[in-house]
Amino acid sequence: MSYQKKSIAAVIEEIDNHRIYLPAIQRKYVWSEEQITKLMDSILRGYPFGTFLFWKVKKRTANERKYSMYEFIKNYHQRDHYRNEPAGFPFNISDTNPDETILSALDGQQRLTSLLIALKGSISMKLPKKHWNNDDAFPKKELYFDLHSIAKEDEDIAYDFAFLTEDQTVDDTKLWYRVKDILQYAKFEDATDMLYEKGLFTDRIAVKNLTALFVRIKQDELINYFEVDSDSIDDVLDIFVRVNSGGTVLSKTDLLFSTIVSYWDKGREEIDDLLSSINSVGDHYSFSNDFIMRTCLFVMDMPITLKVESFGKDSVNRIETAWNNIKAAIKDTVLLLNELGFNADNIVADNAVLPIIYYRFNYGANAFKIDNTPDVRLELRKYLVISQIKHIFGQSTSSTLSTIRTELKKHTDKFKLSFLQNLSFTGDRNLLYSAEDIEEWFDEYEKNAYTYMILSLLYPNFKYGQKGFHQDHMHPYSSFEKGLDKLVLSNGNAMDRERIELWKHQRNTLANLQLLEGRENESKNDTPLIEWLKDPANYSNAKYLPDGIDYSLANFDEFLEKRKELMLAELKRILL
Repeated sequence: MSYQKKSIAAVIEEIDNHRIYLPAIQRKYVWSEEQITKLMDSILRGYPFGTFLFWKVKKRTANERKYSMYEFIKNYHQRDHYRNEPAGFPFNISDTNPDETILSALDGQQRLTSLLIALKGSISMKLPKKHWNNDDAFPKKELYFDLHSIAKEDEDIAYDFAFLTEDQTVDDTKLWYRVKDILQYAKFEDATDMLYEKGLFTDRIAVKNLTALFVRIKQDELINYFEVDSDSIDDVLDIFVRVNSGGTVLSKTDLLFSTIVSYWDKGREEIDDLLSSINSVGDHYSFSNDFIMRTCLFVMDMPITLKVESFGKDSVNRIETAWNNIKAAIKDTVLLLNELGFNADNIVADNAVLPIIYYRFNYGANAFKIDNTPDVRLELRKYLVISQIKHIFGQSTSSTLSTIRTELKKHTDKFKLSFLQNLSFTGDRNLLYSAEDIEEWFDEYEKNAYTYMILSLLYPNFKYGQKGFHQDHMHPYSSFEKGLDKLVLSNGNAMDRERIELWKHQRNTLANLQLLEGRENESKNDTPLIEWLKDPANYSNAKYLPDGIDYSLANFDEFLEKRKELMLAELKRILL
């Protein structure tokens, strides 16, 4: 990585002459007129305005690897020209210089585009209260500098820059100078012709300001930049993430998403709309661009690793062609998740959902609905629970998904967890479990997403999609907070400190948890179990309730033991 310096004029000429581009990972231009004029004010005042980062790559490499590059926007139009045009591809390679390189701006896009607009182009922003379909609502404006500006060093803006139409420059109180004109002069003496013509050569303020503008733009080497020399765009992406993250966490996925939409005009809108739709289902979800992108690769039988090479033009075109089917598979799957009671709070690994989408995508909407019978729903639930409890997506996600996909292709009948139980994943992970494993769940997990998953197996017939169900403590959590040291157990013994701490742990474990509809949970609240069960409706609806025992807190040990036996027997029946 080398450090270099150039004048603003030199860099602008390189951009205008197609030697500096933007990579596809960059996002759209967003600066306002005010931001551009403030940048020009900073330049004239001699303030630093940041270091730039360029990626140097051989044209030959860019052609071979089909790296997408884009032109800078010179004449910005808020309605008609707000997207960067693709660079001419493939790049022309000189016979005399086969290793010719180009630069691509990794950091500084907004500032460089602003300078290009100011010094070479124009801006057309919609006027207030004008219709978008009215061409007159977007007057073309260029940047002007009032040479009679008197620097106001104690104010935020010292010099008077403004984007104006030609008509607006007719102002007897201002000496407007079109900023882009400064680039045509090699020497300052040539630039002063305008002052001669207007009889202003003796106007000290005008001469001072024009001199300052010429020096800052043409002579001073104000563009300080680093060059990254690499043939690998993934290396470049890592650098880009680091230098652009600032206060906002960027991921490589964010940048790869930009690569997709560079080939698919409506891609961003389509994916944003899909995410908005599925994330608002039921108790809401938190699926991301990462999830959608990986899903596309997975269902289309493409390499699953989220790399630039995975989203070449041909791949994106295939995704775009299949998009309606992909979208339908994702939506149907999320509706199924909602019916099964899964949401953002209890889906630990979003990638666990992908095999279900693959099943829907390949079997079609009719097959998915027909097969969405209790036995298949149970198999899908078992897969979701076991795959997350066994943490098979904890590492080497792409490898795990690829292994699952290969196996699913062998089966054309209804989905079954058993299809996948002979597979081995990275780190000796698998989807196998034993009776001993199931029993360990009762001590291993305290109330969390995993206990909810297990409870969903024990409460399979709830109408999850119609009502929100919560995990509830049968013996209320608050009962274990105070007074335990004075409690006399059912065997007549007093509580000791060790048992108090044990109970405080056990109150959050599976044997003391149930699923209740949200309003019932709120109603029950801190009611002691023995009191809550006096309501015949509660007693008859409570599942896995041991018969013939004392339900008071003093008998918590027996209650926990007997309820665990009931729940464990049912889990073994379901899973073994």
